Amino acid sequence: MPAEPKELIVPITTDKGLCGAINSGAFRAVRTYVNQRDRSKLDIMCIGEKGASAMKRPFADILRLNILEVQTPFNFPMVLAIAQHINAQAEGKDKIVVFYNEFVSAIAQILRTVELMPKHRFLETVKQGKLYYSTAIPDKNTANPALYELYVAANLWKCFLNNACSEEGSRMNAMENASKNAGEMKDALTLQYNYARQARITTELCEIISGASAMD
Repeated sequence: MPAEPKELIVPITTDKGLCGAINSGAFRAVRTYVNQRDRSKLDIMCIGEKGASAMKRPFADILRLNILEVQTPFNFPMVLAIAQHINAQAEGKDKIVVFYNEFVSAIAQILRTVELMPKHRFLETVKQGKLYYSTAIPDKNTANPALYELYVAANLWKCFLNNACSEEGSRMNAMENASKNAGEMKDALTLQYNYARQARITTELCEIISGASAMD
């Protein structure tokens, strides 16, 4: 691999918001990654509307493809279809770097990266491998490209599942915090209302008493 490899960056983000900082964290990681490398050798293929919106302006020159409104729940054929787009965008690249959130718990996620080989490197690596003891079809000339598609899709499937779990956990935590903040705000406003109501009642009582005293 050359000292300055050509790379395809694939950040996996969400189509919907209200899920904490998993999208902004992915954007910051991609921005740092791009700033540390030769920008002319990088391309970005973004998955998810939130990531695409964030990266459209700063990375307009290297943002090649956005995949939005991915159906949920995820399934392997859908991920395999996305893997085909990744393979097409990775043509001529030296490596593929996928950014995703790894699920740790309902309140914790870790941003991870996984490096995948482009098709030409994968085929070069496995071309000497003997996959079958017989000479019957399929041979390695037809099996290796299929294995590469499975290699990319399987790794992408893992990333999608982790990111989906992270999204739901982060959204649950964000909504719980929002509900807690709304409850605290409601209590504060109720207390303020009661203070104002009591002050108004006290003022009216004072006026009534003062009026009654003036009439005596």
